[in-house]
Amino acid sequence: MEGARKRRYSAVWEHFDLISPNKVRCLVCDKELGYNNNTSSMLRHYRALHERGDSGPAVSIQASRKSELDEELVKMVVKDSQPFSVVEDEGFRAFVHKLDPTYVLPTRQALKAMVAAKYAKAKEEAKACVLKATAVSLTADMWTSINMDAYLAVTCHFLNDSNELKTIVLGMLPAT
Repeated sequence: MEGARKRRYSAVWEHFDLISPNKVRCLVCDKELGYNNNTSSMLRHYRALHERGDSGPAVSIQASRKSELDEELVKMVVKDSQPFSVVEDEGFRAFVHKLDPTYVLPTRQALKAMVAAKYAKAKEEAKACVLKATAVSLTADMWTSINMDAYLAVTCHFLNDSNELKTIVLGMLPAT
């Protein structure tokens, strides 16, 4: 689809072809990616799967650094209740670029998938932890939000193998 090409400034276009207005194909592995008028997903794909530095360890260190930064981004989003769209905010992007110009922020959709994966992992770890407990105590708490919405939470308390008190929220629902 050579006619559909427009002026390209990023060097990553050397490794991709535009196959439709919203799809590109990697010339290295033939994988198709969504294209939304920016090269972020293309850069992320190429750097993660195909980029090779002069020495092997440098590439693995860069990949390791990216994983570390992605994990910290997920922690920040969860801890501070940030929307997934924070990665699209111009000021946030400029701030991150100033901190580490080589880091490519994940897309909103990729961040959402990372948070979902972290949740699934934490949920499985919590289940495994509760299953090991010999005895548990359950508590139920109700409260209302500032908007006067009522909520009910059920929490499980138990001692682990090291006799440390552990607390896990089993669920939270709107109370009707």
